[in-house]
Amino acid sequence: MAKNNRPQNQQEQKVVTKYDKKVQKRKEAQRKAERDKKIAVFACIAAAAAIIVIAVCVAVSNYTKVHKKFIEVDNTPVSQIEFDFYYGVAKSDLLNSSLYGTMTYASYFTSYMGYDTGKSDASQKYASSDNTWYDYFANTAVTKIKEFKALNKAADDAGFTYNTLEDDYNSFIENIASEADSNSISVGEAYKELFGSHATESSIKPYVEKYLKAAAYQEELQTTLAATDDEVAAYYAENKDNYDTVDYRSFTITAETAGDTASLAAAKTKADAMAAAVTDEASFAQACTQYAATDEDKEKYADETASLSKSAKKSSVTNSSLADWLFTQDRKAGEVTVIEDTDNSAYIVAYFISRSYDESNNTTIANQLLSQKYNELITGYTDNMSVNNIKNRIKMLSE
Repeated sequence: MAKNNRPQNQQEQKVVTKYDKKVQKRKEAQRKAERDKKIAVFACIAAAAAIIVIAVCVAVSNYTKVHKKFIEVDNTPVSQIEFDFYYGVAKSDLLNSSLYGTMTYASYFTSYMGYDTGKSDASQKYASSDNTWYDYFANTAVTKIKEFKALNKAADDAGFTYNTLEDDYNSFIENIASEADSNSISVGEAYKELFGSHATESSIKPYVEKYLKAAAYQEELQTTLAATDDEVAAYYAENKDNYDTVDYRSFTITAETAGDTASLAAAKTKADAMAAAVTDEASFAQACTQYAATDEDKEKYADETASLSKSAKKSSVTNSSLADWLFTQDRKAGEVTVIEDTDNSAYIVAYFISRSYDESNNTTIANQLLSQKYNELITGYTDNMSVNNIKNRIKMLSE
């Protein structure tokens, strides 16, 4: 009998069946699924972490903008809360100030520039430009911030002592409460309407206190910078023509043919003859009817006041040569002259009556001098103040 040459401990090789392959495939698929699940979990965790990081960054950015740094003025951070506070102050001050007569800037803006107080400033174009009313008022706010920073610096430099902060602050919050009551809204809503969506009494209090100190010093300057009588007198002496008024009579003789030499000469002859006939106001008025060129003019000058101009300022006299003659310092009552009006091919016969000064202008001059002194003081600080418009949050209209 033949012997088996394979070692006795060697096992016969196992035959891999289709079933075995199927089981193996399932196991591999299960392991892959478990691995993919782990990867998906880690991916979700990573994504969630990224979302949290982004949210935190946005929150920090928003917090920084609102509470820390919206822009910089004079190398000092200005938060959005502070900026919005001055935006409200600057806008209110401007809208309520007088443009001329009884017209305020608010009525002018609404009547002539299309500004609608019922709409957001950012949604309205400023005049016909590409800028908005928000851009306009934001620039006004930057100017106000610089001015009030300057006032606080000037107050400190002058050793100004502010003793009425508590009373002034109480008056401020009482005014807000009154404003809320007048408009049937809560005090909290009033703060937001007046000073921006982030404004509360507590959030704007530090800025209000600085504002009140600056305003108090601004009021102090009304006394310390007030013009003296000597300053007013000196200013008037140098600028008499801007404040004096004159009474005079005038009559124009126009050449029959514009630009024609003969016609101009004839008009000049008539004007000289009229001037020679004038001895007083009555004779001037009578000469006007005599030298009137048409029946319509004769009828017009039948009224003796037709040739009379009273309390005329130099700026209101349309013919510059006539204005210069009338406001010559040594001009005397009763003087008569003939002035050529080249633009209209005519000659003007003029009779000087008087020159006068209204003493009420002393107040106007004093206010002007005070304004000049104040502006010089403030610009001494603001001219050196930089504005860092972070991320172009404000459209600077001066750029």
